[in-house]
Amino acid sequence: MIKIQPIVRDIVLGELEAYTALTTGYMNMSSYAHHIRPIVQARTKKQVTITSLVVSLSRLRKEFKKERPLIQEVAITNITTKLPLTEIVYENTNTAIAKLELFHKKISVSREDFFTTTVSTTELNIVCSSSIAKKVLKHFSAKPKVVVKNLAAIGISFDKKHLLIPNTLFSLFSVVAKARINITEVVSTYTEMLFLVDEKDFAKTVALFSELHREAISKAYLS
Repeated sequence: MIKIQPIVRDIVLGELEAYTALTTGYMNMSSYAHHIRPIVQARTKKQVTITSLVVSLSRLRKEFKKERPLIQEVAITNITTKLPLTEIVYENTNTAIAKLELFHKKISVSREDFFTTTVSTTELNIVCSSSIAKKVLKHFSAKPKVVVKNLAAIGISFDKKHLLIPNTLFSLFSVVAKARINITEVVSTYTEMLFLVDEKDFAKTVALFSELHREAISKAYLS
């Protein structure tokens, strides 16, 4: 027999708004039960009452309250910015990788310049300061899959302790996602995550993380 509880749990975890409303006590459980009943009945292949769904939701609320919140408070220790940037994407070929290996031998990249590469199974992705983009294009010579200009990077640094806390990166993503800002690319290191956004969204993104940074400083000072 297929039980109701695990199905309701999967549905709630699949809807961030529902999860938040349930754990914070804002959910109208009866109304939400009517919303999910067709889904639960389709999966259990049996009739399900609203009362039984409300009971399941109540149990879930108690269960989730014992867990860490889905979105954590991440203490931001520093914010850095780089712009303007250009993203250049090539096919991952032997020729492209050979060109990449020769790049630093032929082209000087200063500490002030931004240059990072990501090699995936199918693509070679380069994000660099726009001032050296022409040198990159000339060096690789092959036609890129795409070139995206007018980008900006906002680097968010955090304490290494957050790496052991589930949903740290998700929590940082949520700051940008809730503001409906499109993330073009993400570059991450051990204790830093860089969000690449369009230049028109640069100021808004910096303001969002600056507010969190100020909150982190205030809490550290009070403690």
